[in-house]
Amino acid sequence: MKPIGSQITTALSKPNSETGTPHGEHGLVTLANLEKVADWLSRQQPEDMNKAAVSRASFYGVGLRVRYEGRFPSGPNGERLPSYMVAVGCDISPNGNHEAALADLRNFMTPAPMLKIEEWIARLSVICAKRKDDSFSEELRVVEYASRLSRYPADVAKHVLLHQSYQFFPTWAELEARCEALTGPRRQMIAALERGPEPPEPQRRPPTDDEKARIQALIDEMFPNRSAEDRRAAVDEVTKGNCMAGENMAGFRGEE
Repeated sequence: MKPIGSQITTALSKPNSETGTPHGEHGLVTLANLEKVADWLSRQQPEDMNKAAVSRASFYGVGLRVRYEGRFPSGPNGERLPSYMVAVGCDISPNGNHEAALADLRNFMTPAPMLKIEEWIARLSVICAKRKDDSFSEELRVVEYASRLSRYPADVAKHVLLHQSYQFFPTWAELEARCEALTGPRRQMIAALERGPEPPEPQRRPPTDDEKARIQALIDEMFPNRSAEDRRAAVDEVTKGNCMAGENMAGFRGEE
């Protein structure tokens, strides 16, 4: 079985019969292709897809490292509930084709069609205990849940509906919390790719004697009423360690 990345790439790289332009590059992604991606995703596990997204980015030479934090919730009576991890950020390598990786990873956010989500909700409703409502309320619940679940990848929506256990039919708040936790890693990856890598820290070095002298002259000019000892102490303080960037002090006083 091919990995999800290659399956998605295969589906989106076929020529568009209407435009003749390859998908996944600068062409249009048709509804049929999106449905194929959604169908594939719905047969996968969210944790596997998060790992596959990292692997897919590496195909373009881009390294991603998602950062997680633990959550330790408690119930209404103070009882401890199961802990879980949430994605809070993502580090990105400066190398590689970030634009291509971003376009590819967005496929991992493809939602399932509304009718398919409604089918999953209907299946959940027959295996969970829930209060009996009139037909209008039942229909409205299905439509509203499906609409909100369509904000999430197909694998996540199916997983929270059919691959997790509930004693009673879940509230939207319960489903939303699970969807957010499962989708978080991919959202953080995409956000990191949209921002791009952080600029590298400038190399720093100790100041030269000439730079110290120029700083001393500036301090003497700005604070003539302070004692010479205080002015020298101020210069010693600001020139400690590797405090200088670049090769010289050309920019210190706005000089070109």
